[in-house]
Amino acid sequence: MMQRLQEKCEKYQKHFSELLEIGCKIVDVPDNAQPCLLHEDELKNFCGHCSFERNDQLKTHLYGCHEAHRWNGKYIYYCPMGLTFIAASISGSSGALTGGLVLGPFVMGDVGDVLVDLPNPDMAWAVSQLSEFSTRKVQHISEILSVVTAHISGVEHQKLQNLLYDQEKILKEIYVAKDYYDDVDAQSADMLLQFEKDLRIAVLRGEKTSALSMLNEMLAHIYVYSNFDISAIKARLLELLVILSRATIEAGADPSETFRLSENFILQIESYVDVDQLAFWISDIVRRFIVQAFDLAQVKHSDVVFKITNYIKKNCAEKLTLDSLAKEVYLSKSYLSSIFKQETGMSLTAYITKVRVEKSKKLLLEDCISLAIISSQCGFKDQSYFTKVFKKETGVSPKRFRNNYFGDNSVE
Repeated sequence: MMQRLQEKCEKYQKHFSELLEIGCKIVDVPDNAQPCLLHEDELKNFCGHCSFERNDQLKTHLYGCHEAHRWNGKYIYYCPMGLTFIAASISGSSGALTGGLVLGPFVMGDVGDVLVDLPNPDMAWAVSQLSEFSTRKVQHISEILSVVTAHISGVEHQKLQNLLYDQEKILKEIYVAKDYYDDVDAQSADMLLQFEKDLRIAVLRGEKTSALSMLNEMLAHIYVYSNFDISAIKARLLELLVILSRATIEAGADPSETFRLSENFILQIESYVDVDQLAFWISDIVRRFIVQAFDLAQVKHSDVVFKITNYIKKNCAEKLTLDSLAKEVYLSKSYLSSIFKQETGMSLTAYITKVRVEKSKKLLLEDCISLAIISSQCGFKDQSYFTKVFKKETGVSPKRFRNNYFGDNSVE
């Protein structure tokens, strides 16, 4: 984090800590060094006396800052102790995450509920002394914190600069596009279709500079071809959104994540009322899709659902419990269960079963492997239980599934 940003963070760290009487951490995410937690007031540093390792604390709060950076600049989350934190991201001049302010820990709701699920009873007295905030108050605090970190980052100033830059380039391209469409013989959608193909290829290859440059030219053609009618422009941009989302998935992005972004964008487009807003909006979308496709490892590193699903796939032969999974992502059991169900639409138990059954299907296609070995390699406690679960999930027994594949229709 640049010295200028760090000094601003330290200033507001003190204000928030004194005002709310809770800890306020500064998370530093430098370009060429390991992330770290900067110095804070030891009297309010509850985490410094927590039973969990300091490195685990860093991972938890780094996760919070990454999620805040991805979703509107703020994020409310729980640590492995079940205590609540608010993270607000800080961006550098390029817009990349450079750090964040983290408020907490505190209790959101009834402290009794937290104490019941507390993983370390020795910390009960210390937890009972923490501040308690209602859900409504936490939301208010998070909004104020995100405004402060946006001010620290200079986000609005950066957005204005980017918007003016796009406006200037698009204006130049509009003059060129007008000349093109003044030719009666050229007044077709062929040029737009070619731009769509070229932009798709640029996204597939991860050529960010080329894609953004091409986008300005394409927007100019969309405006002129649509005769600057806002409804027609929105229709063309929605078509473009579909093309970009498919290209992003082809490039390696997670389909469910990409579809979720696309759905959010479709809802957003209705709120824009002029072409300048739409220009900045679609430019930002292209950037985010490229990040999805080619900076995926960094994005997914902070994505708890990806980390958990990936861990389950790699370790489905082992005994998997909610406790062990929660420790993998440094979150509480209840919070992990909640966000996993919210993001995937299924419980962790159901997902583990699904992964094990899918793996067993592949092994069943190898005739030389016995059902007993398959059940063991897929994490089922015995062959009988494997058969029961497999039949419930697929409608047929493992033996029937194998027989159907090899064309053996004999009775089991």
